[in-house]
Amino acid sequence: MTEKRCFKTLQRGMTLIEVSVVLLVLVALAGLAVPYVGGIGSTAMCQTTDATMQAVKQAIMGGAGGAGFYGDMLGDYPKKTKGLTNADYNLTYLFSAPPDGSWGGLSSFNAKTGVGWRGPYLTTGGQLSAANLNDASFGDSSVFHKDTNPTGKVHINHNNTELIQVFDGWHRPIILQVPYYDDDYHPEYARLVSAGPGNGIEPSDASIDTPINDKIANNRNNGNYTNDDRVLFLRVPDPALGGNTPCNES
Repeated sequence: MTEKRCFKTLQRGMTLIEVSVVLLVLVALAGLAVPYVGGIGSTAMCQTTDATMQAVKQAIMGGAGGAGFYGDMLGDYPKKTKGLTNADYNLTYLFSAPPDGSWGGLSSFNAKTGVGWRGPYLTTGGQLSAANLNDASFGDSSVFHKDTNPTGKVHINHNNTELIQVFDGWHRPIILQVPYYDDDYHPEYARLVSAGPGNGIEPSDASIDTPINDKIANNRNNGNYTNDDRVLFLRVPDPALGGNTPCNES
């Protein structure tokens, strides 16, 4: 005959003192974790920015995923008009074709010739926010292309909120710079530029400091933030001494 025994487990609730001790321990642990998590978050946003810029570079220059804008459009970067007469470079033309009249028929792909816009070359983008549009750091003539009028300048948004842009890890717009110095454009030094971490996550907490007349983008500083901008050259290795600050140090 099998003997059955039942055991009754005694249960009791936690006392107020025990609950208080646990809460104090959790608060202390949270205080220790905040600086650590904050550092990891900044590193992650930096790495996301670098990965995004690499994806944009491939969309422009082509790669394993197929031909890019540069090859399809016979050696030019995303811009509203073909050639170097107007400095209207903008990544929005990776999402939508530039006006046909300004590209001599290249605004649509021609299967016979194998040339022409066959995008979208990117599928993830967004519109600029009001904060981006009103932020002077994204409309400074020293970092954007000047047109043939010495007093003119081209803002990242072309004064149009409907244009699609690519954003970095801090949700600030990434721009395409084609250096302008010695009264001429130098497409061989074309690069993508992000404002970098700055001192916060708002658009006004960082600015693009890499000037358009700096051929090798050696000046990427933002006050006390050394090499704050993230820069990726499209056709040449980064010629600046030291290049970008490593993500785990930014």
